[in-house]
Parts: sequence; C-alpha cells; structure tokens
Amino acid sequence: MHPITNIMNFQELHKIEDYKFYLDRAFKESKKKGHAIYLRSNGDKTSRIRTAEFEKIKVFGNEIKTQFDVITKNFPSIDSIPEFYQELIRNVLDYDKLKKSLGAIAWASQQTMLLTEEFQRKIKHTKTENEIKKIMNAYYGRASSVVKQIKENLSYVEEARRKMKEFPTIKTDLFTVAITGFPNIGKSTLLSKMTPAKPEIKNYAFTTKGLNLGYRRYGLYKVQFIDTPGVLARERKNIIEQQAYLVLKYVANIIIYVIDLTEPYPLKMQEKLLKELKQHDKPIIVYLSKTDILPKDVVATAKKKYKAYISLKELDKKIEKTINDQTWN
Repeated sequence: MHPITNIMNFQELHKIEDYKFYLDRAFKESKKKGHAIYLRSNGDKTSRIRTAEFEKIKVFGNEIKTQFDVITKNFPSIDSIPEFYQELIRNVLDYDKLKKSLGAIAWASQQTMLLTEEFQRKIKHTKTENEIKKIMNAYYGRASSVVKQIKENLSYVEEARRKMKEFPTIKTDLFTVAITGFPNIGKSTLLSKMTPAKPEIKNYAFTTKGLNLGYRRYGLYKVQFIDTPGVLARERKNIIEQQAYLVLKYVANIIIYVIDLTEPYPLKMQEKLLKELKQHDKPIIVYLSKTDILPKDVVATAKKKYKAYISLKELDKKIEKTINDQTWN
C-alpha cells in the first residue's frame, strides 16, 4: 500500500478479479512464453523442454507477483490518507479485515516467488522428461494452492473498492466552507449562488444524495464549498449523514449553518442542531434562507437573535473576512 495525496480519487482503483482470473492469466502467459522458448532453443529434446519449462515457471511466478503487487501498491495506505477518509473507511468497511486482506495478497505474491525460485533450482537438475513433468505439476499445484488460499481476501478487497468508489472526491488541503443544516432548507440553492456549481435542487427533503462541491476564489485563496446532505439532530446517522458529519469534523474551516424560518422543521430542532455544531469549535456563520417570502419584522427579529446574514453580499464579505483572519493568524 502507498500514501495518497490530499486529493483523493478512489474512482481510479482498478477492479480486483477472483483468484481464477489471475491463475488463468498466469497459465496463459506461461504457456505462450514456454512454447516460444522451446521453438528457439537448441540441443536435444529433453534439454529444450527443460529450458522451456524453466522459463514457464519464471513467467508464471512473475505474472502472479505483478498482478498482486499492482493491487497492494495502488490501494491507498489507510493509515496515511487524510483523517476524513480514514474515519469514513472505518465507518463503512471492516477496517481490520481490509488490512488483513491486503496483507494476505502481499503474502501470496511473496510466497509465489519463493516457490518459483525453489522450483527453478529443482528443474535445473532434472535428467528426464518424466522428472520435468513431475516438477512442473508440483510447482503449478503448490503455486495455485497459494493463490486459491486468498480467494476470500481478493473478494473482500473488491467489495471495499466498490464501496470506496462511491466516496466523494474532496480536496482536504484546500480552505473549506461547509454548508449544513436540515434537509430541503436551501443549502444547495446557496451553493449554486456562491459558486458555479449546479447541484440538483428539488422541492422535497433529502434531495442531496451525496456531497455537492463548488469552488471559487477569495483573493489569493481557492476555496472549496461543500453542500452537505440534510443533517438531522439524531444519534444514529446513515452513511450520507456520516459523510456530512465527517466533513464538519475534519475538513471544514468555516461552517455556514442555514436556518429556514418557514419551519419545515421546527425552529427548536434547528436551534438544537446549531448548538450541537458548536462542539466542532469552528467559526459558524448563520444564514437565513427564504427570507423573501416572510414578513420583514420576523426576518429582522431572527437576524438579531442568531446574529445571522440574509444577503449574499453580506455573507460573502463575512466569509472573506473569516478566511483572512484564519489564514493570517
């Protein structure tokens, strides 16, 4: 496994096949190379077979090693990736099982090469075609057994890859503004006004099925905006809500909390969630959505109560000031 930069892209992880695929590929390459060597080699028949079979063992072992090394080297080193992804993986997957499975694949790669070297030495000393045949059968049997032993490990790593492929691609090294609040209260609309992003916006709860991302510049700084799925004030969270929580915990530098005064969710519930967000110890900017359809006195009272913002221009200035305060201190 290897470390990955702060720009995560699990979509590039290649599919892990079942153990039969790797065995079939190794046998095919081995047979092809052996045949070519036999046709080119000199000497008596036994000598030519010995040379060809020696090469077949080498090709078979190298093919298994190459394929398994690609899996272990390309898969992210869980302990080296940003904390957001570390905890997301632990929430979604069996972390210990994944680590053991990758370790088992690395073991199979190493074990296959040890067998390859052992049987190459043995075949060098053969005198008859029958001896060569016995050694080849023994090598293929033992090497195939090693590969077969990790079939469940290959299967679990592929299961993990499929789940990780659905993870959001977040730039964890960028200054980040997280937009959060209850479902269907205008978070995605706000993102579309603050950045060029065009998230799906519909008039029903839980429209945001994942994390919507947008980017814009504030002076010298490129800023990442993340519209999190609707967050409910409850202990047990589904996987999408877990992603939102982890963004707030590990990625966000500023939190914009959207309050909807039309109360699709009671204000007491929205206030409770606002209070819970303060545990993250990060700047929280309250924004009031849908104020254009409410009486001015209701908006004015709420603006004062929550020290909130209602215009995009005011909100923009507050964000820029907070960014400057954080980056220069």
